[in-house]
Amino acid sequence: MLLPACFGPGHAPEALVAMDSDRALLGAAALIWVAAGDPPAFPVAVHVRPEWRGQGIGRSLVEAAAGFAAAEVPALQPWGLLDEASEEAAFCLATGFIVHHRMLHFEGEAEAMEAMLARYRERFDESGYVPAGARIVSLPEAPAEAVANLVAREFHNSPALMQARFQGRLGRAPDPDRSVVLLLDGVVMGAQLVTLGDDAVPEVEANVVHPSLRRGWANLLLTHEGTRAGVLHGSRRFRFYCDDRVIDTVNLARRSGASRTRVQLALRRPTGAAAVG
Repeated sequence: MLLPACFGPGHAPEALVAMDSDRALLGAAALIWVAAGDPPAFPVAVHVRPEWRGQGIGRSLVEAAAGFAAAEVPALQPWGLLDEASEEAAFCLATGFIVHHRMLHFEGEAEAMEAMLARYRERFDESGYVPAGARIVSLPEAPAEAVANLVAREFHNSPALMQARFQGRLGRAPDPDRSVVLLLDGVVMGAQLVTLGDDAVPEVEANVVHPSLRRGWANLLLTHEGTRAGVLHGSRRFRFYCDDRVIDTVNLARRSGASRTRVQLALRRPTGAAAVG
């Protein structure tokens, strides 16, 4: 009851509870025993009943979860990304979590972005940097398994879950008209996945390029063709986000005039596992 989002068909977390001397429930922590991210971390969620907050119970639950997981994984992470100014983020920072990176969210004008990218694209084309075997296809035209493997590897996720997303069996499927894939001599080397928000504004969910082709023509080609596909299918505005360590995308947002709309924190808390074994 304290952590309803943590328990369901897709989750089987460990539960840690805090009780008073009469065994009345004061708070609880849920810990998923599946590591994700880099460094690998177990997701944890904590909830303390309002009347018992400010007495160190939440901190004790976090410490207990860290100790419980220490032999298995080097870190804990919150159940999801947290808004930078939220109470949840403040609680985590006060209980030993540190900022691993920030996710920056932007909203921009699709036509302005496409026009800017087209100018860069023209220079690349004139310079002959783009190989003859490179081409962009829509997501339905690409081999789904290879795309799922590429995206899952980048985000430390399961290829099977990604394929379920593509097929509409899990979550919101990428839009087939606006999502594009980069092929190089027939091999999947990049993908831009776009979903439609509740307000029908396209959202770039992932922009992935194989490590061997980063910081060059591949990312530009993929981003330009994806943006152009959006414009051709009626997109006027679009949303995207990026890790603040991806300087190219941060600069792209700035140059295109996109507005920053949200900052979220990805947090980690060491468990002490590095000292084990």
